[in-house]
Amino acid sequence: MKLIHPSEFALRLIGSPPSEDLPQSEVIINRQPTGHIIDGAVLEAAIRWHDLVLAFVTDDIMYEETLHIYLFDAKLNVVDSARLGWMYATGVFSLLELCPPDTVRFLFFGDTDWTLELFSDEVFAIPFFKDPRGVSRPFRFHRRFQITGAPKPEIPHRDMHEATPFQPRAHEEARSTDASSEVPRA
Repeated sequence: MKLIHPSEFALRLIGSPPSEDLPQSEVIINRQPTGHIIDGAVLEAAIRWHDLVLAFVTDDIMYEETLHIYLFDAKLNVVDSARLGWMYATGVFSLLELCPPDTVRFLFFGDTDWTLELFSDEVFAIPFFKDPRGVSRPFRFHRRFQITGAPKPEIPHRDMHEATPFQPRAHEEARSTDASSEVPRA
């Protein structure tokens, strides 16, 4: 298990960045385009594990960042994948450590240490069960890696200059009381 240098495995963004669509990129191997297109814009890390490549890719979208995790075989077929993120969640990827022979620990969102364990062979899995909150995966009954973590919900921080809910001023309250006591004229 080792990190791959960007000259060996990289991405080239397809299309213009300020697009309505989610970003997509072409996989570049040894500085040569491959024609393989994946979701995501920024390659955060690529790790070689046996004859497979594990890639961590973010969308580069402020205030709603998503982390795509791809496991590629030698022919760049995606053998497993997952996505971490949810609406309005901000995340910054940082690779904590490679834990040979088969585990990677990283941070992304939810103030959580995420752990990804790679499997040498496919492992039976029931879709929609066992994945932590914020992790989504394609519908499959087999996995080549498992993600664990317990993300905490992100709580928006209030700025002291932020507006507070409307509170009527004393003279407005008095005026509305006076207006309600007036008798309508015919």
